[in-house]
Amino acid sequence: MEYSQARSAWWYGRALRLYFGISLAVSVIWLVRVALIQGADTARPDRPADPTRLEAPSQAYSRAFTDHIYCINQASRLGRKARMAELFAHMQLDAEMFAGSHLDVWQDVINHEYQYALVIEDDVDFELDAVASIHRALNTLDAQKANWDILYIGHCSMEEKPGLARSVHPFCTSGYIVSRNGAQKLFAYFAKHLRSSHALDVQLVALIKRKMLRSYSMFPPVVFQRRDLYPADDGMDLRVGRLLRNSAWDQARAFVPKLQDWIDPPDSQRRDPAFEHIPPWMENTQAVR
Repeated sequence: MEYSQARSAWWYGRALRLYFGISLAVSVIWLVRVALIQGADTARPDRPADPTRLEAPSQAYSRAFTDHIYCINQASRLGRKARMAELFAHMQLDAEMFAGSHLDVWQDVINHEYQYALVIEDDVDFELDAVASIHRALNTLDAQKANWDILYIGHCSMEEKPGLARSVHPFCTSGYIVSRNGAQKLFAYFAKHLRSSHALDVQLVALIKRKMLRSYSMFPPVVFQRRDLYPADDGMDLRVGRLLRNSAWDQARAFVPKLQDWIDPPDSQRRDPAFEHIPPWMENTQAVR
């Protein structure tokens, strides 16, 4: 009897030691796992504290893999300026609102010695993946060792070849990337030959046709005129606009509370200084015969 009780006590003690041993091992494993996870988190200082916030993009991304982004905007067009500022913020792009002409942009590119510059007009929208598409296009041109002056990322032509190819009839200057050589070439030509009676985009196409400008186009484009927001006087129905699949502006309005009921601020009523000193008889068109 005593032998049986001693044996039972021995097995009981052995079971307790085994239980506590397993518990200790599990606790150690759990502590090691927690320490590893915390160490991994502290090793990534760039991880945002708020998981709902996007990480800040690289400088290359924020400039669409160019040296500078210009958004051509007349100083009086406050509504367009405000909308484009919100659109650039949503896309995390660092753009300059430039109160000048395309000719002024080309001169500024030359003065700053930018290798590449992205030029955008103030009535446009982007595909959501526009920056990634631009990056791929620039890498393709580099891989092909293409010597190019201008890359159309936004245009009104349905005649461009699919993908990335030499330009055909890239009408409209909604969005394009100009190289430094291209800016020098364009500024030198248009400083002498700019014809106010012809639209700039038509004159650019003429240079392309005469092989005076080495141009490539993306099709479908990634920048589009928003004729529904800013109707044009020409009454043209731009079929290329129907190719916009994922509008960055529409997404911004859907996800950013302050943009959901967006209405462009009114434009400035300030008159152009060039018309400040017009004689009264010139303002009366009935007096001019």
